[in-house]
This record gives sequence, C-alpha cells and structure tokens, in this order.
Amino acid sequence: MIFLFRLLREGQFWYVLLVIIALILAYRFTSVNENIFNSIERPFLAVFSPIHDFFSTIVNFIANKVASVKDIFYLKSQNEILKKKIEELSPYQKIYYELKTENEKLRRMLDLKQKTYDFDLEAAEVIGRDPGNWSNILIIDKGTNSGVYKNMAVISEDGLVGYTVDVGKNWAKVLIITDNRSSISAMIQRTRDNGIVKGSVSPAPPGYIKMVYLPVDASIVKGDVVISSGLGGIVPKGIVIGEVVEVKKESDNLMKYAIVKPAVDFNKLEYVFVIKNYTYRE
Repeated sequence: MIFLFRLLREGQFWYVLLVIIALILAYRFTSVNENIFNSIERPFLAVFSPIHDFFSTIVNFIANKVASVKDIFYLKSQNEILKKKIEELSPYQKIYYELKTENEKLRRMLDLKQKTYDFDLEAAEVIGRDPGNWSNILIIDKGTNSGVYKNMAVISEDGLVGYTVDVGKNWAKVLIITDNRSSISAMIQRTRDNGIVKGSVSPAPPGYIKMVYLPVDASIVKGDVVISSGLGGIVPKGIVIGEVVEVKKESDNLMKYAIVKPAVDFNKLEYVFVIKNYTYRE
C-alpha cells in the first residue's frame, strides 16, 4: 500500500492501475485454478519431503542422545549418593546382624532352659580359653558368686560341653569332652549299650571322641546317637554327647569301640549352661 501511494504522489497513475488489475487477475486465477497450484506443489513435496524427514530424524536422534547423556550424568550422581548411604549404613547392618545372631542364640538357650525343668541352669558366656591348653579348656564368666562349683556339668543347646574343673568367684574353667583327661559314662540311645566316652584317644582323630568298653555283640551302627548314662555323679542322664561315625573291635576282640563326633561345635561356642542342682541318683 505504501508503494502504491508513493506512485500516486509521483503521478504514476497508470502503473498503479496496472498493479491493481494484476492483483485482481491473480486472485481470480488462483481461486478458479487451485488444482493447478496443487499439481505444481506435489512434485516439490515429493522431492523435499524425504529430505525433511531425514533431517527431522537426525535432529530427533541428536535430541534423544543429548537427553540420554543427561540421564547418564543424573544416574551417576544418584549412584554416588546411594554408595555414600550404603557406606553410612554398613556399620549398622553389621551391628544388626550381630544382635540378630546373638538374639537367636539366646532364644535357643531360653528354650532349652524352659524344657529342662528338673535342672537349675546358670547361663554363662565363654570369655576365653586356657592358653596352656587352647582347645580343651573353656573359661566362663560365672563362679562361686553365682553358685557354680567344681564338677558341675556344662551343656549348650546342642549337647554336652564338659564339666567344671576349677572355679573362682566370677569365673570357672570347663574341661570339654574332647580333652584326653575327660571320661564320662555314656550309652547308645537306640540299643542302651553302656560304655565310657574318652576325649581324643587314639585312633579317634582330633576333635572326635572314643567310646570304649562296648559289648562285642552290641549292634551299634554308624549314625547312632550317644547320650550320657547318668552314672558317675557329674553329668545327668540323657544329655546328647554326639553321633557314632565308626564302629570297630578292640585288638583283643573282647570289646568294641566307637568313634563319636561331638554334637557341640566347640570352635563356635559362645554361651553355655551350668547344671547346678544335679545330684546322682541310682
């Protein structure tokens, strides 16, 4: 419009008139022959549309990669945060596991105490081992102040541990059944054959015990359970001692002996019970 006014001011009327006529004719031509322009447009679209799609694909690919890179950096930062949290929680996890393990052991001990109504059991913690005889003497944290005295049987939830041999006010030494000085009256639970269980006597391997003086005709087999017989005045009857792993005749063929695996794992022993009120009865 500014261009037309400029032409009128300059006296170029005919030019203005021609421009107006041209515009009118162009409008009428396009409105009547719209299909002509559509036919011209289609080839251009056919040529340029794949190019447009190609570049759109590249742009989208790059955009996605940029987003992926951002995600990677985000995930990396989150991973570092989680690692730090795990490091912070790790000590608490160890404490929780230790408390859980101890709680389970104490529950088993409580269950044992509730089942053994006839005995007055004094719970004690293993606080050491005799440095002079590392594997066969345990030191517990209860003594005469708690009613613990010499020659009292000591048990765990798994079976017989041994008996006290030396006692102080707040401690006691326990001779465990694998010591070669230990000698306990025992019987085969299934057959009721009696014998004596001795600690680590040849040919019993270290950590095992030998049951001797078994009748030559005793039908003892591997897997039989050995329990205390109650004879001798220290260990009550019926306490599990271990399991038979081998049976053989003595060299004189007059007796049998059995190699017995103890029921208690002495290397992992942490808590025990001292039987305080047992007196031998025939």
